[in-house]
Amino acid sequence: MYDFKVKLIGCPEDPQTLVAAAALSCFKKDSTEVIMKQLLAMPKEERLKKERVVIENSFGRGHGSVGDQVHFTFSIEDLSRATTLFLCLPEYLEHLQQSLRRASADRGFHIPDSIKRSRLGTETERVFRHTFDFYNKTREAGITAEDARFLLPLYTKTNITTTGNAREICDLISMSKNTEVSSETLEVVKKMKALASNRTPYLFEDLGFNYEPLSWYPSSQLFSSYNLTMVLMLRKLKESFKRHKTPVIMLGSMIPAEEDIGWGIERAVVQRDEAELANLKHIHFEFLTEMSLTCFHQATRQRTWNQSVESIYNALEDAVDDPEERMVVPPSIVRSEFLTEYTRLHSILIKLYDELTKDGVPKGDAVGVVPHSLKIYDWIHINGWNAIHSIGKRACPEAQWEIRRIARDMATKIKIAHPDLADYTEPQCMTYGKCPEIKDCGYPTKKNKNIS
Repeated sequence: MYDFKVKLIGCPEDPQTLVAAAALSCFKKDSTEVIMKQLLAMPKEERLKKERVVIENSFGRGHGSVGDQVHFTFSIEDLSRATTLFLCLPEYLEHLQQSLRRASADRGFHIPDSIKRSRLGTETERVFRHTFDFYNKTREAGITAEDARFLLPLYTKTNITTTGNAREICDLISMSKNTEVSSETLEVVKKMKALASNRTPYLFEDLGFNYEPLSWYPSSQLFSSYNLTMVLMLRKLKESFKRHKTPVIMLGSMIPAEEDIGWGIERAVVQRDEAELANLKHIHFEFLTEMSLTCFHQATRQRTWNQSVESIYNALEDAVDDPEERMVVPPSIVRSEFLTEYTRLHSILIKLYDELTKDGVPKGDAVGVVPHSLKIYDWIHINGWNAIHSIGKRACPEAQWEIRRIARDMATKIKIAHPDLADYTEPQCMTYGKCPEIKDCGYPTKKNKNIS
């Protein structure tokens, strides 16, 4: 039924005992190490009973930091990009994913049973094969992998390594049940829970507040059924992107009410003064950006950006009416002989989603046929530290072209709003005074005179 493989490849020894001991150490004079030894010396049945009581009265009552004490690392193979998009939404889960900028899409694609059983099952496979043929044809013609991949459906297979603590995995489990995700995504999360529960069963029981959504740091919800605030915002602002010919609109900024904080910014960057670097976290910028799902996959993993994304289902309501309005096309495709076919296939995949849902396929399963070229809107908050670090990383000439364009547009608007940051909201080689990449791209760095 499913091709994915989930392996738990990293976890502390005796994780549940560790969590219980750490929780008890908050109330006892003994250290966690001593308490853990005492617990492990108990008969197993007695120890498990005590651990359950401790976890129920700590993690189960909303003390999330108890669940933060143990991390689980999963290696997941041959899952769809739709599922990895979901896994990457919680800001405190950590991921390393196979890059389709660097690796080819030779793992193929996944089609869920609900689509295979529908009257459009054969048609879906035919369209997918045509799309993969187009990918191969553009690659053979010299189009880079990072641009050729835009038309690939979200059901394209990939690999990912995901690490998270018990609190974040509980958040992920809850999200999977309360959003419209694919049957594959549900099964991947179910398998992750089962593997983690084998090592620490009580952490993942519903003991009360460990599944209380108000207690988690909220994640952007790409697969929510509806996002009313984003719908209302876009009604007012969507035309501004066309009018100003920009991928980024600045919604606002907030700078500490000091007459001159420029010296502090200079000290933070030039002298690497961490006290001053921490102060940069209190400078704020709000943006609304338009981007493809390809780009969002990178943006959502930028964990220090606070993001709220438009529901993909709201985006698809627009796209079904006008597929080209919700289409992102790489410049290399625009300049090539493939533009007409690219546009046609994008529209076919969008219409296929619509036909599948009308045929009774659940939206969570139908959404996997959507191409990465679908345009969505992302509401992003960054602070002053991000302005010099993550913006600099994404503005690098070696960064993927779309997120580079967005980062540079953000940088331009930050410089206008806060001139004291202007010298440092640059590609990293200029701000850091050295190139962090293996191969220096030769970017014409007018090295900042303040950088040593």
